[in-house]
Amino acid sequence: MFTPQATRSGSPVVGRFPAAIAGAAVVIAVLVLGAPARAAIPQFTPITASVLAPPEPVRPTDGRRHVVYEVLLRNTTDVSVEVQSLAVRAQGRTLMTFAGADLTAVMTTARSHTSTLASGEGATVWLDVVLRRGRRVPRALVHRLTVRATLPGGESRTFTFDGARTPVNRRPALALAPPLHGGPYLNFNGCCGLSPHRTALAPVDGTPYLGQRFAADFIQIDNLGRGAVGDLTRNESFFTFGEPVYAVADGRVVRTRNNLPDIPPLNEPPGSSFTTQTTLGNNLELKLPGGRYALYAHLKTGSIRVRPGQRVRSGQMLARVGNSGQTGGSHLHFQVNDGPNPVASNGLPFVLTRFTLTGTVSNVDQFLTGTANADVRLLHPRSPRRGQLPLHATVVRFAR
Repeated sequence: MFTPQATRSGSPVVGRFPAAIAGAAVVIAVLVLGAPARAAIPQFTPITASVLAPPEPVRPTDGRRHVVYEVLLRNTTDVSVEVQSLAVRAQGRTLMTFAGADLTAVMTTARSHTSTLASGEGATVWLDVVLRRGRRVPRALVHRLTVRATLPGGESRTFTFDGARTPVNRRPALALAPPLHGGPYLNFNGCCGLSPHRTALAPVDGTPYLGQRFAADFIQIDNLGRGAVGDLTRNESFFTFGEPVYAVADGRVVRTRNNLPDIPPLNEPPGSSFTTQTTLGNNLELKLPGGRYALYAHLKTGSIRVRPGQRVRSGQMLARVGNSGQTGGSHLHFQVNDGPNPVASNGLPFVLTRFTLTGTVSNVDQFLTGTANADVRLLHPRSPRRGQLPLHATVVRFAR
């Protein structure tokens, strides 16, 4: 796991009214005299809305297709604006609607979960649209927003409009061999809830990216739900430390870093102490088909066996799991991106060709802080899976 500390709340890019109507007096006049809600012609609105990146669907271990993406909002006026509802629509049908507490739960600003935006404030709405079984993935999505602007005199005006239109890339998620063998492994911070991965929106050179949208953190546990035994100040006490990692497909190595130290476990440094070059720790990246890139992060110092430019085969051993970079304990961080720089690109979905789902963990937060063993709810019988993405808090085994 690596989470840019300054962006965990997911503040989006600033949006602005055209300069001709940017003055406060003019903005207030627009709010009072603007076109009625749901007008047939374009209307001035007190907020901007956009989608960070066109979404791509994925089928996780619940067997349903998820469309995971973000809507960025910004209040461009000098008055307070309340977002009352957001409906996700496709081809004239409403797929999901968020309002009240449901909207607040998936909408964050730099301050907190909230549906109210102060003047100039931005927010991110973190969406996971779960499609009904049998429903085709839509080609495009649009968002019907209802917002209320409160004017200095106390009066208010409500606006309803369709915005944040986006195409949906309907290509299949990339099918990959597992990056680890054996197990069992707990996937923590996985798709699709509001984990540190899911909300790690990072501004890089002024552009927001979410490289960790579908990232997985794999940590090995035993049949008692422990991640380590013995002296917990030593990385060697953790079952995952030193485990081999493998190429998930045929590809070409495009980057490696192999010289950062493994830090003491259970002592994650603050995000502010890292740069874009060190937050991943020792890492390597493979270029895969279709302009996609697979990243392995937090690797063991000196363990990487490949070099940039080298071609590798699926299943080839590449390195060993370590505890380098921004991490609190030995685990493998794995993600797929749409560009070669993992912090300046967006995360893409992937599925694993074959694994066994053995259970789920009900107390991930307590386990990660070391206050309890993982409470594993075993499946009886175990469930072989093909072409799915392990969800957050699932326990899986990979073939050896």
